[in-house]
Amino acid sequence: MKALIFLVIVAAAVSILIWRTRKAQAEEARARRQALERRKKQHQENLAQDTDMIWPVVVRPVKGDEASGAGGQAEEPSMTTIEYEPPEKAAS
Repeated sequence: MKALIFLVIVAAAVSILIWRTRKAQAEEARARRQALERRKKQHQENLAQDTDMIWPVVVRPVKGDEASGAGGQAEEPSMTTIEYEPPEKAAS
């Protein structure tokens, strides 16, 4: 009878030990997933900042018959005359 009670107590202790170990592993895995998701989100935001940029457009003058309506040919702008001012970003 004493041996049976001893075995029940040992089995309960082992099951509690296994439960706590699995719980700790699950928390570590969850923390890794959250860190990975944060890194992915930050990477996506960094890419989004690059893609949201508005690039300047060079408009070439119209040639041929359609140029008469535009009042002649205008001088084509060079890259040194094009200025780009990025929009102010909100403070993060």
